[in-house]
Amino acid sequence: MTGGSSPGRPVTVEEHARALRPLVAAFAADVADRIQTEVPAYAGQPDGRRRDIIAHAVEQATHRFLDTLDGLPHRDRGVDEMFQAMGRAEASDSGDLAAMRAALRLAATVTWDTLRRANPGQPMSDETRGRLADGLFGYIDHLVDQAETGFTAGRLAMQNDRGQARARLADQLLTGRRASQLDAVDPAVWTPPASVVVVVSEPDAHRSVDVAELASEHLAVRHGERVVVIVDACRKADVVSTFTDAETPIAASWPVAPPLIPSAYRWARRALDLVRRGVIPAQPVVRCRDHRTQIWLHSEPALRQRMCQDMLKPLLAETPNSREILSQTLLVWLETRDSAPAIAAHLGVHAQTVRYRWKRINELFGDDLHDPEFIVQITMLLKASVPLWQAGDQSDFERFREEESA
Repeated sequence: MTGGSSPGRPVTVEEHARALRPLVAAFAADVADRIQTEVPAYAGQPDGRRRDIIAHAVEQATHRFLDTLDGLPHRDRGVDEMFQAMGRAEASDSGDLAAMRAALRLAATVTWDTLRRANPGQPMSDETRGRLADGLFGYIDHLVDQAETGFTAGRLAMQNDRGQARARLADQLLTGRRASQLDAVDPAVWTPPASVVVVVSEPDAHRSVDVAELASEHLAVRHGERVVVIVDACRKADVVSTFTDAETPIAASWPVAPPLIPSAYRWARRALDLVRRGVIPAQPVVRCRDHRTQIWLHSEPALRQRMCQDMLKPLLAETPNSREILSQTLLVWLETRDSAPAIAAHLGVHAQTVRYRWKRINELFGDDLHDPEFIVQITMLLKASVPLWQAGDQSDFERFREEESA
């Protein structure tokens, strides 16, 4: 060990603290990785901003702890203020300090293990070990106290801040916790209009909008990874323009009464998901009204896939090329009930080709094609499934192969 200790002499607390300085950065990185792995609320990319924030907090707190031990004068590192700020952030983000307490307990465990193992060649006396343990766990308690101070201040500020009140209301409306209590909304916070539109975006590092600016005029909130705006239907164009000017794609519900805000939010989220999956074409503004059928058909993905396995099994067993042309032909027939020449014109093939395909479809489904209930079900099923298949989604076919081989 460095720090001037003699071989065989038990190391002092001060010497131990000084010797640990060079290890702090690597130690902080390890603790940050452990926290992201073991505390779900802090999970994230190993090279992301959240991980950097955690590592920085651990590193500064560890240095401050060693400052209290090594007997030398040190500058104020602002650790108390940092943990108070983190407590205020938790008041806004999660509503409690459970995750932070779990992270600090984990950090204390890892730190104590590091302190005990740091220099096996230089034994610590029982007195030194006791001072280290008391100092460490007392310091962790101090950090918790700082976080609680910030958390309490943050909660008080939220309760007194109109903007935060509007954000809380928006969250309650989106999750349905306020749908039946709109008459009790403070008019100073929000006056419910006759109808609203829910606008949803999923901004990235390159495309975003100023949520605070939107929130000054409308109910706007970050909900998970999304930016959500609840806007009076009469002012929808203003909000849409804000997003399009920022080149941030959105989905906008059709106008609904305020109690239906959770449903409108669900429709807009599903529309964006269907854009990602290739079912709805990518565009700056996805108007849910224009895609109501697909939003409805994809409202129960697990049920759609189960019905697909049960009702389209003969089609799933075909080769990929055969499956593609037969499903397209069958769907056009189900939607139009046209003749072979009319279907051929729609598909851009020869009428005789359609007749060959129809012969194969009859071989696959037989008398079921004369059952009205079956026809209704596979019409809806193919309208939902064919766009997925055309966009490259292979999950139905993978599921079919798994079930066939089981």
